[in-house]
Amino acid sequence: MARQPDNAELPTLAYVYHPESFAPLSIIEAAESVCQLVWIVDSSQPAVATLRRLLERFGPVVDAAGRSLAAVAESVRDHAPDGIVSLHDADLVWTALLAEHLGLAFHSVETAIALTDKHVQRRALAEGGLPVPAFRVIPADADAMTVAGVAREFPFPAVLKPRRGQQSRDTLPIESGPELEVTVRELRARPGTPAEEYILEGYVPDTDAPLGGEGFANFVSVESVIENGRVAHASISARTPFRWPFRETGYFTPSALSPDVRADVLRAARDAALAVGVTVGCLHTEIKLTDAGPVVIEVNGRPGGGMSEMLERASGFSILRAALRLAVGAPVELEGPVPCDRIGYLLYVFPPWDAGVVDTVEGLSDLRAFDGVEEIVLVRGPGQRIDWREGSEAHVFHFTGTARDLDGLRRVIAASTTRVRINGHD
Repeated sequence: MARQPDNAELPTLAYVYHPESFAPLSIIEAAESVCQLVWIVDSSQPAVATLRRLLERFGPVVDAAGRSLAAVAESVRDHAPDGIVSLHDADLVWTALLAEHLGLAFHSVETAIALTDKHVQRRALAEGGLPVPAFRVIPADADAMTVAGVAREFPFPAVLKPRRGQQSRDTLPIESGPELEVTVRELRARPGTPAEEYILEGYVPDTDAPLGGEGFANFVSVESVIENGRVAHASISARTPFRWPFRETGYFTPSALSPDVRADVLRAARDAALAVGVTVGCLHTEIKLTDAGPVVIEVNGRPGGGMSEMLERASGFSILRAALRLAVGAPVELEGPVPCDRIGYLLYVFPPWDAGVVDTVEGLSDLRAFDGVEEIVLVRGPGQRIDWREGSEAHVFHFTGTARDLDGLRRVIAASTTRVRINGHD
């Protein structure tokens, strides 16, 4: 297990920790020889409470639960931090406000809002000159008449998604105005579902050309490093084909893009970073490939889930370590994309689309023996409920590893469904 070095000369980083982001040991390993950690946590979250003793072994812990921002800032200030960072979407605005209190470099509050509010982000991208589909907010308190008005005026087909959300949760295709009215009504009628705002976006047309590579999705993401306002790109990660409606089934890097498409994608990611006002930090920008060129779907103000580990397996470069270095003002000076001597991948495997309960999962040991497979994580075992509306989170297991080339990747993708059998029922 990695241990924080006993080196008082290392800068101190205030890390706003959330259990849905990077695992504690991954953060600790990335921080080795880079910084000392001060953890800022919210102990009202059950997962934080169980991990607190581990976190305390690698740095002091400041608990923000039930406290004002000013009070938290005072407690953090006692540790004289040199930088601050959050790598979880829902914490970015709060962290930006805390950074203002402490006088530390981070996203501005305006930029943090643009990185987490899909409506604000769409406006910023449009003002920055990027192609943006039509978009419209459906307020949380919109009545049936208001929704009907949007349904009459909006150009369909479209995509409906939460204004603030991730992992494709409740992201749904909408073909017509009547379907929009029915869908919004059904979403709000679900038991225990709080009212929330949605954003309706025009559907970005697909292309028949395999721009993402033969057998892969026409969708990529770019991991970018912004240092003193300079945008550099660490990698382009490609996608395996989506599951209905918009569930991501996996990522791999490097991509199979042609040089021309690759250049266009990197240019779009740079323009998007500048449009939302990022001057320091790491971004995960999702881009759809179309006949008219790349279209930015979303800019996230942190590394993509699993991307740092995947890129590190393929190249040795850690996006997480870069994010920690940037946060404490240590130079990164990336000249990317970084070279890879193999393909790193993270793949999700789903049950039949209509399954609500997992019955059996057979063949994981066969997949584990496949060349290049490094780790398999069973997320939903027999007897556990599963719901496709959770987006990419609604998978039975995921696995990681490396492949020598694209053909090797295609073989392991095939093995994930031929060697493993998932049965379930509604």
